[in-house]
Amino acid sequence: MSKSLEIRPQNTLLRHFGFLKISGVDAVHFLQGYTTCDLTALTDDSAQLGAVCNIQGRMLASFIVIRQGQDLVLRMHKSLVAKTIAFLTKYIVFSKAELADISENLYCYGAPIAESAASKSPYPAMMDNQTITIDLGNREEQWAAADQTTVATGMIEQWTDAELDAGIAWVDENSCEAYLPQTLNYHQLGGISFTKGCYLGQEIVARMQYRGKLKKSLHRIETGTQGRDLVSGIIVASGSLACLAV
Repeated sequence: MSKSLEIRPQNTLLRHFGFLKISGVDAVHFLQGYTTCDLTALTDDSAQLGAVCNIQGRMLASFIVIRQGQDLVLRMHKSLVAKTIAFLTKYIVFSKAELADISENLYCYGAPIAESAASKSPYPAMMDNQTITIDLGNREEQWAAADQTTVATGMIEQWTDAELDAGIAWVDENSCEAYLPQTLNYHQLGGISFTKGCYLGQEIVARMQYRGKLKKSLHRIETGTQGRDLVSGIIVASGSLACLAV
């Protein structure tokens, strides 16, 4: 993975995303016990969708994670980075690992990809010392250590529409600890492993999958009013032509 990458000029800065880094020899072993995804299957050329749940199985935060040697980098909603660190700090004291908010050192850029279908996790990833590029099917993310001032500024609407087409909604400050992963369809998007073993909230998540009946789930609704005519349900993400609602 030695190819040199640059931020593409059509990409737009996604300011609502931030980054959490877990470093140290126990980073993967520690976080494996607190995520819905299987971190031991993570490779240098892949990225994984996942979530951190509370003991009730409700998502505290959702993320895309990559592995860099023994360390992990999680891209999540910026409003939840500090809260996730505070939550995990209670459990990390006996592990040789450290948590850090690196949102001021790493930036997330994105661009929709025309005529491409959305894909599910794990996602192909290309990395070098400067830039990480993640192929999400109908869109692409680039993570870079420098704030690029020459990127496009008017594409956030297209990016949001591409995410809605992919059927993905990120946990933010409004939905934090409100939903099971299955409610936001993370089991269909590759964000939950049902074979990895125990993690916090796993009993509730597994019970819903094998013995329960999901009463609420995420639906894409096409509307020219960004969901303002929705009479039942909760909108968790909205774009120019559609919304995602539970």
